[in-house]
Amino acid sequence: MRAEYGINLRDAVEGRVMPLDDLAELVVWLPAGSPLWMSVGGPAAVSSDTRAIRLVEFRVRELIWVEGGGKGPRPQPPSDPDYAHERAARQSEMDRKAAAFAARQKARGL
Repeated sequence: MRAEYGINLRDAVEGRVMPLDDLAELVVWLPAGSPLWMSVGGPAAVSSDTRAIRLVEFRVRELIWVEGGGKGPRPQPPSDPDYAHERAARQSEMDRKAAAFAARQKARGL
């Protein structure tokens, strides 16, 4: 909030700067690529500048693929970042598998 609007979030939440409904409206309209949307993930986590650079990079890879005779797999367009809940679920699954592996190793005496 400070970077975009110059508002200290702590003061705003305590009601010293503006009412909470006005603050919520500002949060909703934060631009894509802002720290809030990066933490949420999904399409809004990527700014328009970053999206444009990623598209140019994809088109260059695609052009190289075409000029090379189309050999190998066709380049895939860049995908949007995962949402935070998807990242957390994947991390939880990896932690569960790691704990199961450690338990098996301990049971084997390793």
